[in-house]
Amino acid sequence: MGMDADALGRAARTALERAELVIGAPVHRAAFPELAAEQRPYPSPMSGLWDLLRANVGRRIALLASGDPLFYGISSTLLRHLPPEHLVFHPNVSSIQVAFARLGRPWQQAQLLSLHGRPLASLRAVLRGNRLYALLTDRENTPTVIARLLIETGFGESALWVAEDLGAANERFRAFHAAALAEADTEFSPLNVVIVETRGPGGVLPEFPGIPDAWFSTGAEPGKGLLSKREVRLMILSLLAPRASEIGWDVGAGCGGVSVEWARWNPEGEVHAVECHPERLEHLGINRERFGVVANLHVVAGHAPEALADLPDPHAVFIGGSSGSLREILDPVWARLPVGGRLVASAVTEDSRVELHAFVGDRPAEWTELSVARAETLAGQRVMRPYLPVLLMKMEKSA
Repeated sequence: MGMDADALGRAARTALERAELVIGAPVHRAAFPELAAEQRPYPSPMSGLWDLLRANVGRRIALLASGDPLFYGISSTLLRHLPPEHLVFHPNVSSIQVAFARLGRPWQQAQLLSLHGRPLASLRAVLRGNRLYALLTDRENTPTVIARLLIETGFGESALWVAEDLGAANERFRAFHAAALAEADTEFSPLNVVIVETRGPGGVLPEFPGIPDAWFSTGAEPGKGLLSKREVRLMILSLLAPRASEIGWDVGAGCGGVSVEWARWNPEGEVHAVECHPERLEHLGINRERFGVVANLHVVAGHAPEALADLPDPHAVFIGGSSGSLREILDPVWARLPVGGRLVASAVTEDSRVELHAFVGDRPAEWTELSVARAETLAGQRVMRPYLPVLLMKMEKSA
């Protein structure tokens, strides 16, 4: 459905006229009083839709939805139960298209994100400076809440446009400044779309790989604690070479340095961070929220290898912490990897180095040792303070 029922195409109108059952919201069904078909509302909760469809097998069914059902729409629910050949989609103009038309700006460069029924923290995962965003909202993630998040992330100078009740008689399209909106007591229709143009210094969220150590929560002073140092972390991610749609494991994730960057820079992949230490788990959760990777970083509390049993098979694995059980973890992890899967493991102690060499044996592997030193001040002079060297091993599974 678009904003005007008369704008339906011929194929869509024919499908409606031939339907024996029409399912839709009251406002959509009211647009077609002439239809002879049985009419039903969507069930609440929406999970009951499949039962409704199954009870009407063999009938021609038309479902009414706003905009494009293949864009954050009803299609996801339908395709979980029905093969595509049983479905015909008739897309219409979406609310985002109309909102940009009201603004009068091209939107091919805009990043689209739905906050409808999703945590607000997911916006943190994509926010960058000097970008254009289109946001689908809900009753919790309102324009005011979005403005406050923009201030928290250093984008308080951003411009927001809120499109409400598009196509209705009470339609409104208003412009706001983030800093002003965050402090105002402004009411909005629940049916709104928000366009954001980020402005301001930013600097609160990373925009390029290599998050500063001090930005992570570890329970220790900034930059300290159980966290892979930035230089080592970048090398680990380079060796893992994450790809879209892949599943990754970060075993012994600590406070989440590797897994957070892994999930942030590969948003189309999934990362399972396995950790057993309660305090580290707490900070892992804080960092997951802080950097917005709530959609694709999954925290697994438990000891490896036992905690790995119920995880989906991985395409890439990093073993950073083993609590003295490195060899017991390496063998089952290697067995779960498919052909082309990558295993990266680190070793600092001599015992773990010995176990790593014993596991690899004479098989081909890539070995790298990193020695990092950072500047500190001693008696008013600059000195380079070395960290313990870290040995990294990568193996790729071949046929």
